[in-house]
This record gives sequence, structure tokens and C-alpha cells, in this order.
Amino acid sequence: MIIPNLLVADMDSSIAFYRDLLGMEVTMSVDADQGYSEGELRPGSVFAGLQWQGAQIMLQTRASLAAELTEVEVGAPGGVWGTVFIRGYDPQTILDRVPAEARVKGPETTWYGMRELTLQDPDGHLVTLATPAEGATEEPADGAAGA
Repeated sequence: MIIPNLLVADMDSSIAFYRDLLGMEVTMSVDADQGYSEGELRPGSVFAGLQWQGAQIMLQTRASLAAELTEVEVGAPGGVWGTVFIRGYDPQTILDRVPAEARVKGPETTWYGMRELTLQDPDGHLVTLATPAEGATEEPADGAAGA
């Protein structure tokens, strides 16, 4: 299992994006004093795990990661390094709630048959929500990968 851990500047803003906008569930959190909670967000959380339909993502503040990994210099959160691609998430379900500043591209139907909306979270990470377009099969006929 691969679980992305995204560096965030402000946990509350990031939780608002992933939990409140995208509908992910907080599965656990840790505060600055290493207090742990399952299934809820602790006040002052510096680390949180979230899930959606079995997929998982982790969010961690820069200060928390820097304290953990003293062997390296931890950079500032944000910047485009790739996208988090969430397959099976219909962009239309949240389109009317997406703030204009979070919308990067779409929704549009791609050449490989996916209906996609790309958003930018509060830290600059790109999140693409995608579902097979109406009438499209899960995999393109020529075998090309969708993402």
C-alpha cells in the first residue's frame, strides 16, 4: 500500500479542503504533544490520516516533519510536484462548492475517456478528481493509461 504524505502549512485549511470539500473521513490525528486520536481531528493537530473509499492520504505540518527527520532539511509546503489522482470521484458532485481560486482545470472529458476536475489545495498540491465519462469504458481501447 502506498499512502502519500503531503506537507501542509495550515492543518485546519487543509482539513477544510480534504474533509469538508472532498468528503474524506479523518481516520486519525496527532497533536504537537504526540497525543493520538482515532476517528477525529485533535485540536492543534500536526499530523492527520484521511480516507475515501479505501484510499488513504496523510497530511503533516512542516514543523512536525522537520522534527521527525532532523537528518534532512524539510522544505516549505506547496509547489507542484505531481498530482494526487482520485479515480472514481465524480467531479460534478462538488462542482458548485469549489471556490474559484481552487479550480485549476475542468471539468472536462479527456482523450482517454475520463471526466476530470483538477483542483489546487491550500498548499499548492494538485488534486485531480476523475470518473469514467458517460459511455466510456474503464480502460481505453488502445490500452493507454489514463493517468
